[in-house]
Amino acid sequence: MRLPPLVALASLILATSAQAQQGTRLSGAYDCQSPEGPAILDFVSTRTLTYGGVQMAYRILGTAIQVIQDGLPVNYAFVQKGDRLDITTPEGDAIACLKAGGAQPQAKAPAGGAANALLRGLLCSYSGSSGGGSSYSSTRKAFFDGNGRFSTGSESSFSAQYRDSGGNSTGAAGAYGAGDGPGGTYQVTGAQVGAPIRIRWDDGSDELAHVHFVTGGRITEIKYGSAVYAMGVCQ
Repeated sequence: MRLPPLVALASLILATSAQAQQGTRLSGAYDCQSPEGPAILDFVSTRTLTYGGVQMAYRILGTAIQVIQDGLPVNYAFVQKGDRLDITTPEGDAIACLKAGGAQPQAKAPAGGAANALLRGLLCSYSGSSGGGSSYSSTRKAFFDGNGRFSTGSESSFSAQYRDSGGNSTGAAGAYGAGDGPGGTYQVTGAQVGAPIRIRWDDGSDELAHVHFVTGGRITEIKYGSAVYAMGVCQ
């Protein structure tokens, strides 16, 4: 019988590395991704961890971590390779975890990594206004390749209707423009709302965006400055 998602995930994370059998201790936080969505795993001590905010007791048994659920021991297989921790539930579901902040030193430019695949595709930000017979709209675009590179672009349009004092149409005007913008590299640090996304433009300048919304394990909205970029806006 499957455990409730949050409890199950908390347990899954009870996996460690084969090195643990040799006395290696896990510590610190991991950004994890499962079929149920993203969550943070934090090894508080050698006997206590939290997953998705839930505290649990655990112990390492060889290549599995054991937790007690409903009075019974439950084992979750694991493999640890460097900053990566892969966990398999008794039902066969995979949980992929990446050491928080362990991908690259902050002084270096953002680089590709497993977490970058969580941000992939075209995201857009829209603004517009209308009134007095005219309307204006602008769409800014950002494309993320899932491997740590992004590009930008924009398009805008303007239209106006001219009328005489009697309200009769005397003419119309309109304009449309589109173009490519600068690009750069990006580094996803976590899949939870509010997690920073490190941005380095090709001119060498550094900035931060933040995760704004996550759907089905993918980052579908980010916040950059005061603007929100979302996949749904591009459709």
